[in-house]
Amino acid sequence: ASELNPILYDRVCENFYSKGESRNKDGLAGRRTDFNFHIKNIKEVDVLLTWIKNLLPEISIKFASENAEESYHFDQQHFKLVGCWGAHYNRGEGLTKHNHFPYTISFVYYVKTPEGFSPLIIEDENIDVKEGQCAFFLAHQYHSVQPNNCDGRCVIAGNFLYEEI
Repeated sequence: ASELNPILYDRVCENFYSKGESRNKDGLAGRRTDFNFHIKNIKEVDVLLTWIKNLLPEISIKFASENAEESYHFDQQHFKLVGCWGAHYNRGEGLTKHNHFPYTISFVYYVKTPEGFSPLIIEDENIDVKEGQCAFFLAHQYHSVQPNNCDGRCVIAGNFLYEEI
């Protein structure tokens, strides 16, 4: 998916929710798309999200147990992507500590990580993720991003909900 990053960067920037103020009431500094970025029929975003969805069964098993041989009492195919957005941060911009409860699993895909970008912090631990990689975490976990030391940090993030059918 990383070969799509320059195009994904452009698609995020073309779809900012607000062209004005870079802070909103949710504590987000920087700019973001709206939360339905996954249903805008943007080819490159769809390719990325297909890749992420294909990783989800393996990721969910890792979250379910420390023992890979254990049986699971859930269907890994019942995860539904319920929200997705792009976010762009410049120098001095970050994200206050928050979580995505009541969702099940969240992800952050790194579109652009210029030198000096701030890492994702989950439960007070820096997550070393590079451009073209995706971090998955349990949605109830608190996470944040310290103010950036660069311009152009860009991610695509989202939430999955587990739904019994």
